Amino acid sequence: MKPLMLLVGLLFFPMQVNSFETSAKKITVMQINAKWNKQNNIDLGNLIGCDVKFAWLEDQPKSIKESVQTVPIVVIYNGSKPVRQWSADLSFKLQIDLNEIQKTVNSIR
Repeated sequence: MKPLMLLVGLLFFPMQVNSFETSAKKITVMQINAKWNKQNNIDLGNLIGCDVKFAWLEDQPKSIKESVQTVPIVVIYNGSKPVRQWSADLSFKLQIDLNEIQKTVNSIR
């Protein structure tokens, strides 16, 4: 699971080398889903104290596509380091409460 989080992180955070110094403690919540599963997107827009990002699985490189087993997936990053991840079950729905994600973000800050 950690290789998946690393691959996703490298894909979405290809920042300049010096930008890591200024955003080392930046918290980002990222969701990846497939277009065919868009009805199961989670609205993360109300999260506080973090940047929220979204990406379609179909738009990712082959290495990312092959490492994602179920969608949607939500990953929390502290800077460039993945901290927590939630993945959907076989129903392709994430069984998570937005409050749980917010509590994790708050615990990092």
